[in-house]
Amino acid sequence: MHALSTKPETTRGAQTESKVVSVDDESFDEILAAISCATARAILRSVAEDPRTASEIADSVGTSVQNASYHLSNLADAGLVRVCDNPVYSEKGCEMTLYRAVDTELRLKTT
Repeated sequence: MHALSTKPETTRGAQTESKVVSVDDESFDEILAAISCATARAILRSVAEDPRTASEIADSVGTSVQNASYHLSNLADAGLVRVCDNPVYSEKGCEMTLYRAVDTELRLKTT
């Protein structure tokens, strides 16, 4: 591995960010739209355990980087995915963005 290729250590299950969305919330429709596609759901599952770059996500779900980026943007807009604070660097020294899932619970019942 190149000296500039760095990826932060991750601890599974160490996510501190969590949210609950009920059917009455304004964001519920946006979340459903973002996860309506099987590719988007596969992307969400791929970043549930460990942060990944868009190219790693694309490889893991068998899609193009452009398609993965499109779905990542929708998932981020819906609040299901966020950009990690610590970027990683490629072997060429380019900064790459890491994405991770936000622990989200969808509730159909209103409380």
